[in-house]
Amino acid sequence: MVFGSADHSYYLDYLPEGVMLLDAEGRIIYVNQALARLLGRSREDLLGKKCYEVVHGSGKRPSFCVDLCMREEARSTSALFYEPHLQCLLWAYAAPIKDEKGRIVGCFHLVRPLASKEAGGFAATLVGALMDLVPGPCYLADQDYYILLANQALQRMVGEEVSGRKCYEVIAGRDFPCEECLAERVFQEGKVESWEVRFPLDGRWYLALSGLWRDPLTGRSYRLSLFWDIHERKVLEKRLQALFEESPAALVVTTPEGEILMANRAFRALLKLPEKAELSRLSAWDSWVDSRDRQRFLEQLALKGEVSGREVRLGDMEGGERTFILSSRLFSLERGQEIWTHLQDITALKEAERALVESEARFRTLAESAPLAIILMDEEGKVTYFNPAAERMFGFREEEVLGRDLHLTLAPPEYHERYLRAFKRVKESGKSRLAGQAFQFQALRRDGTRFPVEIYFSILEFDGRRLFLGLVQDITARKRLEEERLRMEKYRALELLAGGVAHDLNNLLTSLIGNLELLEMYLEDKRAREILERAEKVASQARHLARDLLIFSKGDVPVPKEVVLRDFLQDFLKFLLHGQPVRLHLEIPPGLPPIRMDISHLTQLIQNLVFNALEVMPEGGDLFVQAEPREEEVILVFRDTGPGIPPEILPRIFEPGFTTKPAGTGLGLAVVKSVVERYGGRVEVFSSPGLGTTFRLCLPLAKGEGGRPAEEKEVPSRPQRFSGRALVMDDEESIRVLLSEALSYLGLEVETASEGGEALQKFEKARAEGRPFDLLILDLTVPGGKGALWVAERLRGEKDLPPLILSTGYSLEAETLGDKFGLFADILRKPYTLAELSALLKRHLPGA
Repeated sequence: MVFGSADHSYYLDYLPEGVMLLDAEGRIIYVNQALARLLGRSREDLLGKKCYEVVHGSGKRPSFCVDLCMREEARSTSALFYEPHLQCLLWAYAAPIKDEKGRIVGCFHLVRPLASKEAGGFAATLVGALMDLVPGPCYLADQDYYILLANQALQRMVGEEVSGRKCYEVIAGRDFPCEECLAERVFQEGKVESWEVRFPLDGRWYLALSGLWRDPLTGRSYRLSLFWDIHERKVLEKRLQALFEESPAALVVTTPEGEILMANRAFRALLKLPEKAELSRLSAWDSWVDSRDRQRFLEQLALKGEVSGREVRLGDMEGGERTFILSSRLFSLERGQEIWTHLQDITALKEAERALVESEARFRTLAESAPLAIILMDEEGKVTYFNPAAERMFGFREEEVLGRDLHLTLAPPEYHERYLRAFKRVKESGKSRLAGQAFQFQALRRDGTRFPVEIYFSILEFDGRRLFLGLVQDITARKRLEEERLRMEKYRALELLAGGVAHDLNNLLTSLIGNLELLEMYLEDKRAREILERAEKVASQARHLARDLLIFSKGDVPVPKEVVLRDFLQDFLKFLLHGQPVRLHLEIPPGLPPIRMDISHLTQLIQNLVFNALEVMPEGGDLFVQAEPREEEVILVFRDTGPGIPPEILPRIFEPGFTTKPAGTGLGLAVVKSVVERYGGRVEVFSSPGLGTTFRLCLPLAKGEGGRPAEEKEVPSRPQRFSGRALVMDDEESIRVLLSEALSYLGLEVETASEGGEALQKFEKARAEGRPFDLLILDLTVPGGKGALWVAERLRGEKDLPPLILSTGYSLEAETLGDKFGLFADILRKPYTLAELSALLKRHLPGA
């Protein structure tokens, strides 16, 4: 009996899976009705065609073709792959047909679609899960780098279908695998690999995670790759790395086993390490001269978590030995334990001690050429020696300080009493617990400026006299590095806190403001309306605070557009200063190039600067606002004639939470700095007491990314009436109730849903009943459920789709949208007013 006979055809015709029989050349000699339907062609038209021509739409077999694998392996095989030509995920099975001599003369081919554009199924479930769970790009690929499935984040980033293409072509635009990619190792070792990669598609840094996913149908393994956006962290790391590398203090980061992870230029110079030495191949512990001392150090570090001011001897790469004061701290991080160490070279001091005992002339020879400050003090606290490095550090000449009390001369006044008491105890006891250790204190230069120093001192006997020898190092740069690291950690923690607070506050305010406005519509009593207006004013102030929190946290959805500053500032500044005692002097040249920024971000930035100026000039004054183009940026200057900022608080004015006003929030200027830096700009401030304050904003020019100039959205003073049907999806019941009431008041018929799946069902049901919706308002994030993006993706391509409105207060997914929110007609930012809701309806409802 021969395959393809009438007997076999009868049974194969009724199989639900697609079946075809191929000859030795891969030509179709039989095809059943199920496969013909899948391919969208008649059975007669398919006969005689090559299988890869009709299934893959290609002139040659792809590498994952099961017919090809079957012929190479001479046995049945199966595979799972996404077929862009058919826009569905396929499971394919191929079994050889052999003649009596065992030669392959044909192929039995079974094809089962697992998902299509019309059906749900496995692939749709998997893609949906990936899209909902992973805010960044994600894809499933085979061993030959072909992408089988991709989530919507990657599709949006690329802007076209990526399935069926090789991942390195899609992501990196290259013809061969990326050097840093660990895909081969994932398949070879079967474990999850991670690495950092910068996407050429958007220029941002991502943490790549790749692991194996085994298909239960075929037993084949595929690579699942997820990418988490770590761009902000990388930017902060680069800033910290620059501070670390350029610090004059010797800094090194090691593992507890001694592996050197990082070492700055000063450390490499001290230990005479070659510039291009591979630090990971060196052990920090090998440089210790005394192995027992090293073991005691590690035991103390493990017990207390830090070691401060320990004197150690280390050898350099050229065979020399030097003496250091070592301070270390043990950190437990996600990637393991790290030891951060600072080294201060006191070799010169130790040599000076020996030289002083042997000969004063030899001591002076050594001390005069020492790079660190060396100071000698007698039992009365008087300076007896002050080397050239100390002169440079403190600004005094040696003859100016000889014979003067060290503590009264080189320390700030508020420390005099404390230092003198401590020195008295040392004289009386003849010893000090600080001798032989490093400690820090504030020092004073000749010009009155203060700076942090670290001192190592020892007590010596010379010609029957007790002398105190000190080695002093300026640690300003090291302190700046520590403060910058703490500031970064504090900022990130505050951003997360502010984002969470803003999210909850916006939901509450949306309901509060909306219900207050609805109540006002029904109130007729004049006294009651006055009370209500006061409540609305307070709610409006809370709304402004929530907006500050949201922008500071970087948790909103930015919609950057080109903004013509001249037109925007002329109108907005006049509005803000109306009725105020401050005179505006606006100098904006015509033809000023546009910038690219979210209009609400720009509004909040300008508003905060103007409010800041009004607060410092309550009795009136002048506000000068100027702008000018400069190379690739616009310089925007705000100058007031207020009392100025005291120099001691000037460095802190951008700190979140810092304020000198009794009723201030401490967020206004922090938001200004956050917004400007978010768009790649910078903020500078200049101020002197009695001379006012100047804020200088450097904003990048728009670089032709497309878009259109920001349009003024008219917000009517009173809501108007409309007609039509609206669907509202929000996980907060209070907001669903509010929008249902508000939209009903505005004349619409409203249905609500608590998550995306319910919304999609109601949308499809309304269409089927001939009562389609005219507008959909969708909440961006639904905890534990499907949000606006999920709904929008599933409605993409639908005919006569009504406007989709994105409703958002805050979301960690906001960054994944960026300015690629083309699925939505508009954004409704929480909290919103009834008038703003009315304006949105006017823009999008037919016939409004």
